Amino acid sequence: MLPNPLTNLKVACALLFALAATAAAHAQFVRSAFMMESAQYRMQINPALAPDRGYVHLPAVSNTSAWAYSNVLDVDAMNEMAKNIDDPDYYTTDGFYSNLKDRNRITAGSGIDVVAAGWWHGKGFMSFNIGVKVDGNANAPLEMFTFMRDMRGMNSNDYSDYICDMRDVEFNATAYTEIGFGYTRQIDHRLSVGGRVKGLLGIGNMKLQAGRVAVITNLVGLDPELDWSTASAMDLRNARGTAWVEADAHLESSCEGLELVTNDDNYIETLRFHGRNLGFSGFGAAVDVGVAYEVANGLTLSAAVNDLGFIRWSSGCTRDAYANTEDLAFDSSHPGDITRFMGIIGSDEPINLHLLRLTPTGEKRSRSTSLSSTITLGGEYRLAGGKWGFGALYSHHNVKPSSLDELTLGVNLHPAGLLDFAITYSPLLCGGQSFGAAMKLGPLFVGTDYIYLGNGSKGCNALVGLSIPLGKRPQ
Repeated sequence: MLPNPLTNLKVACALLFALAATAAAHAQFVRSAFMMESAQYRMQINPALAPDRGYVHLPAVSNTSAWAYSNVLDVDAMNEMAKNIDDPDYYTTDGFYSNLKDRNRITAGSGIDVVAAGWWHGKGFMSFNIGVKVDGNANAPLEMFTFMRDMRGMNSNDYSDYICDMRDVEFNATAYTEIGFGYTRQIDHRLSVGGRVKGLLGIGNMKLQAGRVAVITNLVGLDPELDWSTASAMDLRNARGTAWVEADAHLESSCEGLELVTNDDNYIETLRFHGRNLGFSGFGAAVDVGVAYEVANGLTLSAAVNDLGFIRWSSGCTRDAYANTEDLAFDSSHPGDITRFMGIIGSDEPINLHLLRLTPTGEKRSRSTSLSSTITLGGEYRLAGGKWGFGALYSHHNVKPSSLDELTLGVNLHPAGLLDFAITYSPLLCGGQSFGAAMKLGPLFVGTDYIYLGNGSKGCNALVGLSIPLGKRPQ
């Protein structure tokens, strides 16, 4: 067998799946906070919605959020995937395979504000934060897992005419530090506008795209249920014919201290991180803008665009590698070819990079990546002096490989300054199994849009924060 290449890429994917198993759905905010006027966290949804009071977030217990969504795997399945990320047998089990669709996607992320504060100054509300965010996505076709089962001998295959064609495989992960300055202006008693400017310090980005990976064989003399991962030379003694691999793939990585280690054939064998050299690998900027207008007494409409921005990754830490499968053709008339073929297709990795032969270009270049922006449209109606509220929030999260849309309906009760509650229902992403709740009790905020009830929800999120209140909104 060949050595296991890109072990650290598997670790990066494990991080993505771990985020998915412990966190939340669709954008780094909790929509259940939308109507809670006492909660500063609704400014993450729309910077025009300033809270009643200022705040200072306490370090290590401030705004901490996480989110995840999958179109095929529920929370229980994602949790099992995270537990078994190093067990290749897990991905070939009937239980895992039966949940899959033709296209299988996971989108996940997390964020924390290390320092954050906001305060009223006249008719304006000013805010400042320093935070760290991580997000990523995975997009895999059903054929990728079918191929694993084929190579394990779990399906009966005619290798005289075998084709496995895997299309549009993508894994992407980004980590960055955000430094934000926000300002909300109350123009009059009906109209308020807000914005936030954010400087971004890129920690790292990795993107693997495979437009096509195909394994084609014209071999006879093989057991149709051969397990290539454990086969021996004796199992291949009667094999006759040819086989080959075709691949179109590209790996982009931008991370200070990351080394692409190649073998004697000049294709990537592993990744090596040099911790002492880690630092910022890119710089960028982003903006949030929002508006809120009370069109009638108690009825307010709002709209916002968040995370409209980019990161420019420096040429000094950016590396490219492309698939080079010209020599991945095998002929039984050449001694050792079939054994070498077995070592390549018999890999037990979900991402079989032996098939790609990723070869670094050696070229140093800068590159840019965009953030996953979010558009929100909201409406709320308040009565009984603002103690009760009803509302709806539509959000469109522009994330790859396909955007996510959600509609959240909610009821808010604000009986006193220290107490604020919300109950919500979001019907789109999780098939109607998506009740949420949020509570602000003095300085403590806890919220989720997807309460886990063990009912197979394909999304989850959570936000927890502890803050010190500052001065109230001016009359």
